[in-house]
Amino acid sequence: MTAVQIDLDVPLRLHPLTYLEEGDEVTVGRADIDSYGLFPADGAALLKYLEAGHSPNEGARWYAENYGETVDMVEFLEVLEEFEMILAEGQAVADPRPVRWQRLGRALFSPVAFGAYLALVVVTALALTRNHELVPSYRHLFFTSSSLVVLTIGIVFGQLPWILLHESFHALAGRRLGLNSTLRLGRRFYFVVFVTSLDGLVAVPRRKRYLPMLAGMLMDVLLFCGLTLGAAPLLHGAGAAAFTGRLLLSMAMGIVLRFVWQFYFFLRTDLYYTAITVIGCNDLQSVAKQLLHNRFYRLIGRSEKLVDPATWTPRDASVARWYSWLMVAGYGVLGGTLVLVGFPTGIRLTETVVHRLITHPSATNYVDGIAFLILNFGEIGLAAVLAVRGYLRRPHAVAA
Repeated sequence: MTAVQIDLDVPLRLHPLTYLEEGDEVTVGRADIDSYGLFPADGAALLKYLEAGHSPNEGARWYAENYGETVDMVEFLEVLEEFEMILAEGQAVADPRPVRWQRLGRALFSPVAFGAYLALVVVTALALTRNHELVPSYRHLFFTSSSLVVLTIGIVFGQLPWILLHESFHALAGRRLGLNSTLRLGRRFYFVVFVTSLDGLVAVPRRKRYLPMLAGMLMDVLLFCGLTLGAAPLLHGAGAAAFTGRLLLSMAMGIVLRFVWQFYFFLRTDLYYTAITVIGCNDLQSVAKQLLHNRFYRLIGRSEKLVDPATWTPRDASVARWYSWLMVAGYGVLGGTLVLVGFPTGIRLTETVVHRLITHPSATNYVDGIAFLILNFGEIGLAAVLAVRGYLRRPHAVAA
């Protein structure tokens, strides 16, 4: 059923909707499928009037009486259909499904839990001041002479459980609020990452959004503390105990590096989402990219390719004027790092591994060296595959 097929004299049947008023705009949507739209205050008021059991034609008359303007009701209904807010003919209202793991989320972010977290941080701080061997250092990454073991256990697969816990804390902080979440594999420039989607946060008051956004970094702090304290009694042992202690410190250092990575605002990190929530933006990243897009096409005289600035919120447009340059600088730094440091380092490592394979051929060296090269360059290759796949899945305009 489309908007043109709806009887405008029959009351509209809508799915249960949520409303969040923020200034002159209202976020309206369905929490069951995480479909949300940003409506002007008068549009949200009209939607509430229809939701109360009035027909579209009654809504049009009500709108004209209260706002002194006419409304294109067919166009308005098309917007509602786009966000899947209208019940199809014969469709019953679905019973709300309970959110799984909500109790666990509430327990993990309760005052008692935060008291325990604070105690863990204090104990770790004391341990770091008393034993400087525990203080994070790049040397911790090289806990063994085997390049394969360093890369697989310490840097690649050794970080996967902690990354999943980081994302799980985001999800549980959201589920504590009754939100659904999904976990997927994504890409940030040439980094491959796990991404937790919490679309329902747009319908949550701003002051309640910060914890789900920062929960992953909280988990990083807790993991660093746990790994560091776990390594402390093992470092001066022998054999497997000493190896385990060095491995734990290597993992802790990896977590420190990922924590620092969160400060790359231009890559949609946790701190990026926190920052745009604080300054009141909705989709700063997309607007900044479109602004750069417009600057480029104005420069080459292709005005037909310009994005209409009227689609941007005033706050996004205002902040994007300076944030867009931060994006350019950030991508420039990362790109420069890849060219000036990443590629030369990779070439040097490749030369070293190949030289070792030629001068000291053995089954162990072959496995160690070849696996190292695959894992060392695999992330960039996987990021490229994800980028191409994402591009191919984008809708492309069809020439008339």
